[in-house]
Amino acid sequence: MASHSPARHEWILVAKGIGIILVVIGHFDPAESPQYWTDMRAVIYTFHMPLFFVLSGYLYVHGKYPYGALIRNKMRRLLYPFATIAVAFALIKIPAAHFVRLENPVDPHSALAILTDPVNSYAPLLWFLQALFLIFCIYPPMRSFLDDVAIFLVCVILDEAFGTRYPVLGRAVGNMPFFVFGILLRENVRLANLLIGRRGLIVAAGAFAAACAVQFRGGTFAGAHDYFAALALGLIGTLLVINCSHAISAAAANPVRTALLQAGYYSMTIYILHLLFEGAVRIGFLQLARHLAVPFLVIALIAVTAGVLIPIVLERDLIRKSPLARRLVLGSD
Repeated sequence: MASHSPARHEWILVAKGIGIILVVIGHFDPAESPQYWTDMRAVIYTFHMPLFFVLSGYLYVHGKYPYGALIRNKMRRLLYPFATIAVAFALIKIPAAHFVRLENPVDPHSALAILTDPVNSYAPLLWFLQALFLIFCIYPPMRSFLDDVAIFLVCVILDEAFGTRYPVLGRAVGNMPFFVFGILLRENVRLANLLIGRRGLIVAAGAFAAACAVQFRGGTFAGAHDYFAALALGLIGTLLVINCSHAISAAAANPVRTALLQAGYYSMTIYILHLLFEGAVRIGFLQLARHLAVPFLVIALIAVTAGVLIPIVLERDLIRKSPLARRLVLGSD
């Protein structure tokens, strides 16, 4: 989710902005959530992280750096924040557990899982950084003897045969097709012209609406339990966001476009810090609910706003002013 600023790729920042706001919304999941919120989150989950893998693939240029230099760069950009947030969450959650009930407390199992299977650790959001780093480790050697279409198909076959939830490599291999699709989208002009544009927006919107409608059963969103259905929903939802982003970035300056550009620019910091502030709002309102009834949507709006805006302020006014903080939190010099 590292920032990318050239104007010709402004749509990427818009797409990241849309994606990271959806991530923050998707992670607000109090036990008392109404059904419509649960269904909305389930729909968001079908494509919000595939989007970031596709964008990462789109920005990747094979052979631009020697393999060793690439891995060192990705260690700095991904593993430094991984380690920093893992330590910070532990230092916050261990004492906090004495006062409030935590959904993902620190214990021996969750501490080990931070390395082997972050989704089941005390900091589940770190799975993305680990998976993306491993993709950068795996993809270049595969590209040395397979083309992108073959890599895409090999990973799809592996994911269908073995699933994507086994430790360490499972989620990297599971999301490799999205990463490779991003590369194909950038390198194949014919494919990009076919899928992106006004026609692409209409087709993607219709296809995504139809695919989601199929997943609604008994008035609730059942989600895609079949791998191929999940892959299709992830790709179609990502194309919908990409097409919307192209349209928004091509429009005249307006508050929505400006806000999405800002959210996209700060997307990494929002991603790694939003749960702290979103969770604080949730806990605060749980305490307030004992004395005052607050509508769920009000709580959700405040929590999502805090999860987006506070990390932006922290990066802009604190993190970027400290060389050490920039290195540890953003992986940049």
